[in-house]
Amino acid sequence: MAASKSMDFPGAKKSSYAAQVEQSQASPYQENALSFLPVPGPQGERGPAGKDGRDGERGEQGFTGNIGPQGERGLKGADGLSSLSSSGQQAGWASYTNTITKPTKLGISEGDDGWVTLMLDTKDKTQNETYLPSGCTSLWNSHQRALNFHGIKQGSQIFVTYNFELTTYSSNTEVWLRTYFASKDQEFVQLVGSFKYQGTYSLSVTQNIFIEDQAMWGNGAVPQIRTDFDSSVILNSVYVSVV
Repeated sequence: MAASKSMDFPGAKKSSYAAQVEQSQASPYQENALSFLPVPGPQGERGPAGKDGRDGERGEQGFTGNIGPQGERGLKGADGLSSLSSSGQQAGWASYTNTITKPTKLGISEGDDGWVTLMLDTKDKTQNETYLPSGCTSLWNSHQRALNFHGIKQGSQIFVTYNFELTTYSSNTEVWLRTYFASKDQEFVQLVGSFKYQGTYSLSVTQNIFIEDQAMWGNGAVPQIRTDFDSSVILNSVYVSVV
């Protein structure tokens, strides 16, 4: 009777496929033996879900603690800071849209040493004075065609924004803008820019003005513009903000 062969279960050997092939080739019984490699079978169907467990019983409600005694009254707080500026001026603003559409000629030979007054006329139709500071009737004097500061306090700070359309006729035209107090020969002046190319530009320039004394408060200020080469300008609108 032939002796039985002792065969190890393939899964007990190295698990990689290459190791199992190498092991089967090295077996002394490979001439009469078949090598079997374990192949996973198809996954079975998923079993039915188990029943949900019962909810646990609700615990007893805790006791509410007693309200503590009222604390002592705190010290009186300091008065709040006023929203008014140091001058006591209430804030406000107004806007004025120009009804003049005809261009004004500019150039170094125009006006006063090149300074030409920007003409603004609202005809009382294109202005918004809904949000003027209390006690102020207007920030523009249509008769003098000048900014009007009679309705605000000395020491107030003003922001004036000029919106205008500038047409240059030469390259590298230099443009300056100022708000001029003729009664004091005082000006708030700034360089708008040097325009490299000839053309038409829509510009907006804001100036910060301080009403320092009685003379500035009592007299109006006019917007003026100056260019070194011939140009033209149309003032579209002016916004005046008081802080």
